[in-house]
Amino acid sequence: MKKLILVTLAAFVSVSALAAPVGETFSGIGAGVDITTVKYKTADLKGKQATGVNLVVDYGIDYGSNLVGVVDGKAKLGSSEIFNDVKQQSQFSVGYAQGYRVLPDLLPYAKLNYSVSKVKEVGSFKGFGYGVGAKYAVSNDIEVGAEYLRSNLKHSGTKLKGNAFSTNVTYRF
Repeated sequence: MKKLILVTLAAFVSVSALAAPVGETFSGIGAGVDITTVKYKTADLKGKQATGVNLVVDYGIDYGSNLVGVVDGKAKLGSSEIFNDVKQQSQFSVGYAQGYRVLPDLLPYAKLNYSVSKVKEVGSFKGFGYGVGAKYAVSNDIEVGAEYLRSNLKHSGTKLKGNAFSTNVTYRF
């Protein structure tokens, strides 16, 4: 995870000279990928650190006065082991992030989402998550970002809580 944080910081620093013009960032349709590392726990089990890749499609809405809302959908590619011999087969989520452009090319935001996570031989865990993140516009079309998300999922009375950190790259059309 330390390597993931260092890579994200290096990306932010190295692209700062290519900032996008004011008012032309973070809005419209975007597609990208993110790499997420997550650790789940239940009442009696602590999970393993699992890393996965997600496809992301989003739509940014510029409300004016530097307020930007982003609706996104994510689908996890492949499966990952989240507990000993327990695999998360798939995960899908829909979220909304509300941000404020503090600089023409920097958008910190707060986020809410709804996730469905299919765990092999257990079932589908469903629930809400909340978190914070930031996006940096490398150009009008390319954004990089980092996000922390806390998930509270449930299946048949079993609660699954997760802490996820992700980095992402998005191409805005």
